[in-house]
Amino acid sequence: MDFGLKPCATTTLQDDSLMLDRLSSLPNELLIRILSLLPTKDAVATCSLSSTIKRAFPWITTLDLSDSPVSNCLQHPYAIHRFPSFVSFVETVLRAHQSRYLTSFRLHLGKDYATTYLGRTKHKVFGCEKDCFPDLNTKPWISFAITRIGLKQLDLRIHVREPGQLPPAIFLCETLEVLKLDVNLGLDQVCTMPSFRLPNLKLLHLYATLINEDGLLPRLVSSCPILEDLKVVANWNHVNYTRISSSSLRRLHLEIYKLVDEFSNTDFVLINTPNLEYLGYYDNLPKRLSITNMSRLVEAEIAFATVTLGQVEDLQVLLSLIKALDNVHHLSLHGIWAQELNVDGIEDKLPLFHNLKYLELAYSYHNCWDKVVLAFLNRSPVLETLVFPKGLISYSYVGGQGRVTFPFPDEKILKEQVFFNKTLAVIPSCCRYHLKRIVIDYYYGAEREVNLIQFLFRHAFVLEELIITKGHVAEEHNMELEKEGNGNL
Repeated sequence: MDFGLKPCATTTLQDDSLMLDRLSSLPNELLIRILSLLPTKDAVATCSLSSTIKRAFPWITTLDLSDSPVSNCLQHPYAIHRFPSFVSFVETVLRAHQSRYLTSFRLHLGKDYATTYLGRTKHKVFGCEKDCFPDLNTKPWISFAITRIGLKQLDLRIHVREPGQLPPAIFLCETLEVLKLDVNLGLDQVCTMPSFRLPNLKLLHLYATLINEDGLLPRLVSSCPILEDLKVVANWNHVNYTRISSSSLRRLHLEIYKLVDEFSNTDFVLINTPNLEYLGYYDNLPKRLSITNMSRLVEAEIAFATVTLGQVEDLQVLLSLIKALDNVHHLSLHGIWAQELNVDGIEDKLPLFHNLKYLELAYSYHNCWDKVVLAFLNRSPVLETLVFPKGLISYSYVGGQGRVTFPFPDEKILKEQVFFNKTLAVIPSCCRYHLKRIVIDYYYGAEREVNLIQFLFRHAFVLEELIITKGHVAEEHNMELEKEGNGNL
């Protein structure tokens, strides 16, 4: 093994006795453990200290290989000339490795899934995809890892120019405990596998550019009897059903993006996870939804992108989900939920959130707030923090010259204005005793926003902190809001 690194010079003490560095004097087994804790490039650099450390390196039990900070994008080619040296480095390390045992293998190259497919530069990235991704065949590198004995952690972030297929043997590695996959490699061969064998897997994170098979996820989960943490973020060619059933799961995060028809709704979603403590679910509102056994749930983050607005069936599906979340301490609702729930009589249909202390209500489109905000306040008796992470109105209301306009001063908005200008006869319990913090992002200074903030000021008796993040056109409304705040806090 030759990395072109030379041992450091020997130093002497004043009495002319040789002084060895302490690291080199450690037992070989301890040296191997120390080098295994370092990123591989740092472990290689450490080999320059002495020949003793260099001889220990081939027996390390973890490999951590990343192309960062090398850029793979030819449109922004900073340090692009260094990428071939990374390939040479990886192949040299793998050739030098002599141990039959490997407990952890991490390989990161190319942009991650979120940056490539979900970021703000999505279309730009797709436009130069062939140039942005490295032109590599990573299959031999992956095969090297999964053929070693005792592999417990496999972490792959691979987005390459010619993807090829993800090796199916990964899902037959019985020693794996942690599996993280962020790849644009194809899953066709994986989907056709008759079975998976992952008896020791506790954590599975899968980011995939395309999943063609509805049954992949249920089969994966059923092959992992002690799985505790499941995260799947993927583009799906079509989704007829999503089924997650596991008594071992503690954390579940699903993001389902429709590749062909982004507005299509999943036919059926079933989640049966009696020991779940965290649920993150991002999708279009499914046509049918069955979520049971959520008595241990502590935190939930829900976002639905689209529904067929005004359909009674949609409201029933949404309510069935919310009722399953009645035990949560931390609840975030994003997407179209608000417009669906802001209807007469909604308070009687919501569960009592007896443990809820933190609530996020994210605005969607042209929603009104009068019914839904009061309903959640009344049904959350111990609520301490209320957050509006996307503001109180849609940015589409903001017109030219910094003016806030409304495309339709319809009856709903007029009713909302009337409601928020009055004082409640019966104060919600949380407002009287517990609500101490309100956070409003993207404040534009519209009359609707001022009305709602003033309403909260009047009724939040123990409020200690109001945090407002300005939008682009909020300056001229500052004095009015501050005056109202000074009079009520």
